[in-house]
Amino acid sequence: MSMLIHDFSWSFSRHHTFQTCLKRYFFAYYGAWRGWEDSAPAPTRELYMLKRLSTRQQWAGLHAHRALETLIKQARRDAARAAAIEPRQIELMRREFRDSRAGAYRQNPVRTPALFEHEYQIEVPPEEWKATVERVSTAIRGFLASDLWQQLQALPADAMLAVEPRAHFILDGLKVHAMPDLVIRRDGGVVIYDWKTGVAPLTDHRLQLGIYALLALDRWTADPADIESVAFNPLTGQQESFKFSADDVETLRDFIRDSADEMLFPLDVPEENRAGDGSTFDCTDNPEPCPTCPFLRVCPRWKS
Repeated sequence: MSMLIHDFSWSFSRHHTFQTCLKRYFFAYYGAWRGWEDSAPAPTRELYMLKRLSTRQQWAGLHAHRALETLIKQARRDAARAAAIEPRQIELMRREFRDSRAGAYRQNPVRTPALFEHEYQIEVPPEEWKATVERVSTAIRGFLASDLWQQLQALPADAMLAVEPRAHFILDGLKVHAMPDLVIRRDGGVVIYDWKTGVAPLTDHRLQLGIYALLALDRWTADPADIESVAFNPLTGQQESFKFSADDVETLRDFIRDSADEMLFPLDVPEENRAGDGSTFDCTDNPEPCPTCPFLRVCPRWKS
C-alpha cells in the first residue's frame, strides 16, 4: 500500500455527520479509509462502497451542481454551449442510472456512481425517477433565466475568483475544508455563492456560509465587511444573503475549535487520529436519519 497520511481535518459536512450519528461518522471517516484500494480488506472496501452511495435527491443535487459549474467555467460567453449543457447532463444521469442499476459500482466504487435505492433494492415508481431528472433540468433552466446568470456573464474574467474550489484554510494548525460553489469580486467586495437545491429554508445555511466567509478572509480580503455570502436556489430563483461582523468571525472560529475538540474526544489516540475498532462511537438515539443512511446494512442496530 502507498504511504498515505490520515490527518485529522475539519469540514462543515464532517461536523454534520458527527452530530447526526457517531457510528455513521466512524464508518465514513475511519472504517472506510483506504477502502478504494484493490488490496483493502473486504470489510473496509464494503464500507467505502457504502460511503459512496447517494440517494436520488443527493444525486440530483450533485448533477445540478456539476451543470452549473460547467456553465460558469465553459459557457459564460457561449450561448450555444450553454444550451447544450442540459441535454448532456441528463444523458449522463441516464447512463449513471443504468450502471448503478446493474451494480457496476460494486466492481469499481471509485469511478462508478452508486444509488442508495439500487443497493438497498428500494422500489421507486418510474414517475419519481423522472421527477428526479426533471429537477436537474429545472435547476439548469432556472439558473440560465436568472438575473445572477446575466450578472455573471457581464463580469470580467479576473472577477471570477474561484469556481467549485477544493479549498481549505488553517485555523490553529487545523486544516479546515471549505468548498463554496462560486466566489467572485464585485463592487470592491467578495461575494460567495452556494447552490441549494434541497427543501430546507435558505436561512438554515447561515453557519455553512459563515465557514466560507472564513475562507474568503484567508484568501481574498482581510475585512469581514467586504464579504457577502449568498445561498441561491436555482430551482426557485430565491436567495438569502448573509453578512458577518468581526464578532461573528470570532464566534465561527470558536465553533470550529469546539466542534473539532468534540470529534477528537472518542478517538483511541487523538494525537494520531486513530479511532480503534469504533466501539466508542455509538449509534444515534434518533432514528429519523436512519432510513437513508448508506451504512444501514452494517450498522449494529439495523444489520440483523
